[in-house]
Amino acid sequence: MKLFCCYTPAHEVLFRDYFKPTIPNSFELQTAIIELEGAGDFLSPEFIRCICRKIELIMESVRANSGGAIIWSDIDIQFFDITPEALLSQLGDHDIAFQPEGPRVKHVNTGFFICRCNDRVLRFFEKVRDGLQASPGMNEQYIINLLLEDAALDLSWTYLPFSYYARTHGWPPPRQLSLYHANATPGKGGVARKIQQFKELAFVRRFGFPAVVLTSIKYVPKRLWRVLSERLARAS
Repeated sequence: MKLFCCYTPAHEVLFRDYFKPTIPNSFELQTAIIELEGAGDFLSPEFIRCICRKIELIMESVRANSGGAIIWSDIDIQFFDITPEALLSQLGDHDIAFQPEGPRVKHVNTGFFICRCNDRVLRFFEKVRDGLQASPGMNEQYIINLLLEDAALDLSWTYLPFSYYARTHGWPPPRQLSLYHANATPGKGGVARKIQQFKELAFVRRFGFPAVVLTSIKYVPKRLWRVLSERLARAS
């Protein structure tokens, strides 16, 4: 099964040191380098230009593999237990299966998905492209989630299991990981913060519960603030 990705030079370290070495041999890697200058931080001008090019590449890959199934993945991901057979089973009869954004939200994360190469998927990404053109500076994940809320959308989609873990799912990650997506890095220094996530993950997987405790300490204030904010919102 073909696994597609694209990245800018600023993200080459993620591709080279964390993403590519973990891809199982059962996948055929298809890589596109998008030559853009800049750090590529979330929602930066070069990030937006890269996203627009990525959507064009997705449409090209769907056209080129008509009748098959392919994967698109961000490169801030490490793989642990994925196979073409498992992904096809999770896709089922749907056109596309996305990574969930988190356990308490209905939104999808567009950093990893498997899709069928058919007209419905192609039309869907044409709508994503049109949405980006109509809303310059917008992230494609926002556009995609808006489209998925349309009950009249001609697309059958589903969620991948939470073993397809993203940092927005919370901490710690589950023991049984299909993949780890180092997302949730807005602002400057995104690449360095993604690498730090990978280091924390390696620490937890090596040392278990004591490492979970140590790495969780820094997240406690954020978690308490989130819980408090949710309770205040319900009370208002």
